[in-house]
Amino acid sequence: MSNVKILVVEDESIIAMDIKQRAESLGYTVTAVTPSGEKAVKIAEETTPDLVLMDIVLKGEIDGIEAAQRIKNAHDIPIVYLTAYSDEKTLKRAKVTEPFGYIIKPFEDRELHSAVEMALYKHKMESKLKESEKWLSTTLKSIGDAVIATDRDGNIKFMNPVAAEVTGWDPEDSMGKPLENIFRLVNEKTGTPLENPVAKVVHDDILVELNEATLLIRKDGSEVPIDDSSAPIKDKDGEILGVALIFRDIRERRKAEREREELLKEKARGELSSFVLSALPVFASNIPPQIRNSIAKSFSDRFERNMKPKFKEELERCAETCSGDNDLFECYISWLAEFFMNLGVSSKHNESYIKLMNCPWIEEESSPMFCLICRAIIMRSFTWTQLKGNVEQKTCMADSADSCVFKFYK
Repeated sequence: MSNVKILVVEDESIIAMDIKQRAESLGYTVTAVTPSGEKAVKIAEETTPDLVLMDIVLKGEIDGIEAAQRIKNAHDIPIVYLTAYSDEKTLKRAKVTEPFGYIIKPFEDRELHSAVEMALYKHKMESKLKESEKWLSTTLKSIGDAVIATDRDGNIKFMNPVAAEVTGWDPEDSMGKPLENIFRLVNEKTGTPLENPVAKVVHDDILVELNEATLLIRKDGSEVPIDDSSAPIKDKDGEILGVALIFRDIRERRKAEREREELLKEKARGELSSFVLSALPVFASNIPPQIRNSIAKSFSDRFERNMKPKFKEELERCAETCSGDNDLFECYISWLAEFFMNLGVSSKHNESYIKLMNCPWIEEESSPMFCLICRAIIMRSFTWTQLKGNVEQKTCMADSADSCVFKFYK
């Protein structure tokens, strides 16, 4: 026995009773019969039927089309229209309400049964689709990554809240707009605009990932570093319907990476400083020059053997963001300045020299020996960079100069 509940709305009483009897003979439950559109809206709210059989032409303030629209909007109950005629204007109005079927009066039992069952099935499938879409939409809105979906022509069809936050665009304002108007990418190092990923995904039918350092130009013109991947959206036959872009703002990740690198650098510099201080012997002022030179050479070799691997690791990390020798030299000279700072030596530097402004050992009689150690650190570490050129010491505080200056020739 069917548990389907039907509301019949028909202003011809004889026809209404005939429909009720036919529906009940087919196993359906008719919860109410009413001739009024206003009453139909109220009864639908009170009884929540599974389906409404609605005559299009009704007497009263609202006709069947208006009543059907109110019921659909309020309760999402499927409507099947009953009509004895169908002029073009009325049909156009009826179509707007998206009915689940029409029954032309007079009709046979099988026509009523087919119309009701088809309407219930279509409504069930539509409800499942809406639930699936709602679930998918909720999922996409809830995930931490930014998501934008386009059609195959690159026009935006969906944008989740994270994408709206990263791009600075309101989802409603971006709907239907070309992706390149919203999702503008440039190379982080050169500022060169990057190709719209949709065209490549659609043309090559592949997953596209951004391999370069990429900046997203937000609506307000500010720049956000992102990583991104784009993939085709396909139907069941494998035809490409559009493209899904998944991307994320990596500012926090970069910040964490920089902080981690600084910790590693601090640790490496601390170890390096400890090594230098522990490796420095207690020198006496009467050590002959040739012995001092031998000690300096021995220190340089030990310095390289113990510290070069850690130095290379740090410089390689820095080199990942370098675009040429000038950037690499800047990494090196900054490392050198911070290293001497850890030894208590302040310095100044630019692209061609480093100037040591003070010397903790200048008052000691053995300061020339320490001058050789500082010289060895700079000369030897410069060779580790594999930069072309050489280094010369131009002035020395041990010779009454106000600073120790080392000139780099590249």
